[in-house]
Amino acid sequence: MGTYYTDEQIHEAIVALESYSPGIWEIMKKMALIAEPDTDEHATEQFAIVRALTVVLPKVSFVAQSQDPFEAQNLLLIDVRKAIRAEIDAAKGRS
Repeated sequence: MGTYYTDEQIHEAIVALESYSPGIWEIMKKMALIAEPDTDEHATEQFAIVRALTVVLPKVSFVAQSQDPFEAQNLLLIDVRKAIRAEIDAAKGRS
């Protein structure tokens, strides 16, 4: 799944996000499907996503312990985005 981190590390990050904000993973998948969010609800959901990512990812063990936490967080963001796309693609394949 991941380019920079293992599946287990990405799963750890997703669990941490869900622990911080239950349901955030589903919101992230939903928002990934919307090309141009333009409602107040979408803006609120985008804020919730950014807030969760900003609060949680720096605290994930392998990010916090890295030599360059900012780079580690950015690489994790890339892998989380890939995980979202993979779940969306898998769901499309099942339907």
